Amino acid sequence: MQHSQAFSRRSVLKSVGFVAGAAALSACSGTASSTSSASVKSPKKGTLTIMSAQGEITSAEIAAFERAYPGLKIKLILTDPTRLNAMLAAGDPPDLVRDAGTDVTPYIASRGIALDLDEYFAKSSVLKTADILPINNCWRWDGKTQGKGARYGIAKDWSQDAMWWYNSDLWSAAGLTAPDPTKPITYDELFEASKKLTKSAHGKTSVYGLYTTTPGMDQIAAMVATAGGRIMSEDLGTADFTSPEAIRALTWLVDVAKAKVGYSAVNPSPDWDGPEYLAGKQATAGQGYWFNGFVASTAPAYQSKTVFAAAPMLGGKRVSPSFGAVGYWIPAKSKNPGAAFEFMEWYCGGAGAAKRIAAGNGLPSMKPMLSLVPQKTEFQKASFKVQTAELPYVSVIPVATPYALTTALNTTLAKDFTAAVGGGKSVAALADLLTKDVNAVLANGKKLAGE
Repeated sequence: MQHSQAFSRRSVLKSVGFVAGAAALSACSGTASSTSSASVKSPKKGTLTIMSAQGEITSAEIAAFERAYPGLKIKLILTDPTRLNAMLAAGDPPDLVRDAGTDVTPYIASRGIALDLDEYFAKSSVLKTADILPINNCWRWDGKTQGKGARYGIAKDWSQDAMWWYNSDLWSAAGLTAPDPTKPITYDELFEASKKLTKSAHGKTSVYGLYTTTPGMDQIAAMVATAGGRIMSEDLGTADFTSPEAIRALTWLVDVAKAKVGYSAVNPSPDWDGPEYLAGKQATAGQGYWFNGFVASTAPAYQSKTVFAAAPMLGGKRVSPSFGAVGYWIPAKSKNPGAAFEFMEWYCGGAGAAKRIAAGNGLPSMKPMLSLVPQKTEFQKASFKVQTAELPYVSVIPVATPYALTTALNTTLAKDFTAAVGGGKSVAALADLLTKDVNAVLANGKKLAGE
């Protein structure tokens, strides 16, 4: 991913958020059911409409694809929940939609919004199922479990997003011994280090020790998973933030927000971690492997003091998930699913993916492409060594649900968290509030779906 697109990756990482429109569509039929496996449609010449984040699919990539597929012309439309809702309701959706597989798959599959792509993958000579890395299991759904069943999409690239980066010079200046990057630090240890790394004077902070923390479903669930717990119920119909593991995670998030050792929901960042880190205003950056390419292309001088580190742990179970596995799905009513899948092949597993991966902008979806991950410089070699050691700990954490998109749940979390921290609520009271309000969103989703 080119550095000009880095903010779009973080800010548009999650689902496009078509909660109301999609739920209303499913409610019209009175039931929510998965699409059956679609027979492969031949690509048709003409326009291929793709809804994606601004600047992510470049003009050069469009030109390269159109040269490879001369009968097709790409029309890009920007990610816009309202527009997508209207297009879905009208039965005239884009041919491809960019989204976060970790957050949307149960919803778009169970609502019949997305096309079951099993037959397409079975016949593909590019996206061979035997070569697809396990992270893409988040794009699978069998009606009950995310990670099993039919495939509804694939990541264009991905990272293990609980991993983080630190400025080794700032750790040394603070009198701290920098952590072994391949061994997980605990969240408590990270918090304590952040206090010493943070530099404040006269009521102003010049350097924050901790990366930006946000009370999102993915982040909380990842922390809880390292302690052996989970947020979502087995049937994905309810959430519980009152378990001992969840209380520990919420306590940490509340404590770091109150301590102001980093940007948070109650102390919003003026930008994303990248610019703040490279400006020397943050000693750490909470970004995945793709940050490797951003640093190398944006601030080469920072490579000598930037270290990639394993995901922290709240408990004793090592878990290192993706908070997106961002890629593409094909709407069930796409006018040209065959051509849409051709673009998916090219961009996520073919020539379009190869160039992106070779630049260090994320990890590939296909095993053979791991050999393309750059390892020319010492910085690249060190980053990939840490990343390679982390790969065995990737997993699909149960966060997504058929009853609401994660964006809707995150909106509720942010509202309640900000109000609770600002109003001095106890962590126990916050946990009760989150459980009540998130479950209200899920209950409404069930009602709209006719359940």
